[in-house]
Amino acid sequence: MENSTIKKFNVKKLTDDQEKQLTGIERFIQTQLHAHDGQPAVAVINGKAGTGKSVVLTELFKRLQNSARQNEGPYQGTHNIFTVNHPELLKVYQELASTEPNLRKKDYQRPTSIINAAHKNGTQYDVILVDEGHLLLSKSEPYIKFYQDNQLTELMKIAKVVVIVFDFEQVMQSKAYWSHALLDEVTAHAKRKDFDLDLQYRVQANSAILQWLDAFGKGSLLPLPDDLGDYDLRIFDRAADMFEVIKQRNAEVGLSRMVATSGFKRLPNGQHDVYMDDFDLPWDEYDAQKTPWAERPESINQVGSIYTIQGFDLNYAGVILGPPFEYDAQTKRMVVNTADVTHREIYKKTPRLTDPAEIAQMQADVMYHAASILVTRGVRGLYLTAADADLRQALLTLQTEREQRNAKMDD
Repeated sequence: MENSTIKKFNVKKLTDDQEKQLTGIERFIQTQLHAHDGQPAVAVINGKAGTGKSVVLTELFKRLQNSARQNEGPYQGTHNIFTVNHPELLKVYQELASTEPNLRKKDYQRPTSIINAAHKNGTQYDVILVDEGHLLLSKSEPYIKFYQDNQLTELMKIAKVVVIVFDFEQVMQSKAYWSHALLDEVTAHAKRKDFDLDLQYRVQANSAILQWLDAFGKGSLLPLPDDLGDYDLRIFDRAADMFEVIKQRNAEVGLSRMVATSGFKRLPNGQHDVYMDDFDLPWDEYDAQKTPWAERPESINQVGSIYTIQGFDLNYAGVILGPPFEYDAQTKRMVVNTADVTHREIYKKTPRLTDPAEIAQMQADVMYHAASILVTRGVRGLYLTAADADLRQALLTLQTEREQRNAKMDD
């Protein structure tokens, strides 16, 4: 696998499925630009993690800006911009701009910056592209200078066409809470068309493994597939042992990292680490340098989170499920004890959710989403353990049962 995120996003050739969807998106954009009557238009690209959404968006933006800046073709004279509410991904896109003749670093900005500047200066765009749309704020956040109620609503006010990527299973916190109903509500007065990306391009595994990962991200612990093919899926009793294998894989092929969910309390000395058995490493740290977290050599000795790894690939992912993930022996499911979630920021009150049952469901869902995001980072393999002893044992039992079934087949 190519270890440069820029090269993974900026591919030389799209797959047939991606090209087909992009053709439809371009047709929609051109129609809406030509017939614009003041009503906004929204193209929604739906796709789960690893389906190539960022690849399609990157190619689309290149086509838009090549036409606009060369002043020829269907988008000549247009004013377009690209936004993502994720600092690590924004760095990648801004670096990508330096590799393309008609892209500029200023073409890529955070949504709050675009919205505030447009409202101040009266700027209007022809097309705004939004990656990771599920990270857009759905409530005001004055401390980051977003004073309106919904970022997508504001982007629609300043563009003729908005093209936005969505994956509702990657909604991560209440301030960016999204549901199908909310997206329908926000886009109710827009001309909207949906496009679906269904094929998995990241995780190089057979369909049985993909189904297992999908179920796992919803709390179901299915039997491990008998045939793992070339995909290296292993359960570990000890995080320290898992880290040794991750370091070995990193030496062999690079881009192999430890990642974890929230739930590890601060140590008595105030240090905020991820720890279990003999394993103890600090969390990832935000760094203004342009190199993404996973591509920095020093990050092998840190633990990644959804905030540094969402949207990125690893060759091998060593995933630690934090203490909030527990095992329910009655239902034989992985459950979330939301009282043990240490990153309480994700549970801030939102006017969108007032029913206690819906709030409780959201609090569990965002943790399931975090687990799902982490276990779908590894292109070649996934190593998995859990801080909760009962959950860890349940996972190890699945592995033992798989080994026993395969041993019988070999007899």
